[in-house]
Amino acid sequence: MNSSMKTVASFLGISIIFTAIMTSCSNKVDLNAGINRLYSTDIRFAQMSLDLGAAEAFNHFLAEDAMSMSHEQNPVIGREQIYQEMKPGQDDYQLAWEPQHANVAASGDMGWTWGKYVLSFMDDQGVEQKRFGKYLNIWTRQADGQWKVAVDMGNSSPAPVE
Repeated sequence: MNSSMKTVASFLGISIIFTAIMTSCSNKVDLNAGINRLYSTDIRFAQMSLDLGAAEAFNHFLAEDAMSMSHEQNPVIGREQIYQEMKPGQDDYQLAWEPQHANVAASGDMGWTWGKYVLSFMDDQGVEQKRFGKYLNIWTRQADGQWKVAVDMGNSSPAPVE
């Protein structure tokens, strides 16, 4: 192989390596953007719960075929069924949560968030009660690019230490 052929071969090799590195870096940036978008979506979900009530927020952010797996309850399947079960008591409690972490699959079409929640309500004597817990939501990216919750799971936790 003469020197000009070696130069061309070296240039092609370097170009292939550079392209692979840049593609890898750009995929990482896209994945980070997806994680940030999912995290922000969970924050908007939580804010809607405070503004409009938990049932309305879940009705907006759940996928049509979503499943809810609440602590000490049977699973409920379907966005409309979950909404119908949450709606009647919506004015009797406040469900607040704060995401702690989000992650997105390399494919970009699924992700998860977890966080801590506080369920506040008045007992029969008019005294405010609080129940603490943690949740895990599995999200799917819809055809329109929006994130929707496919599976919502939660269970109780001890009260935070002051």
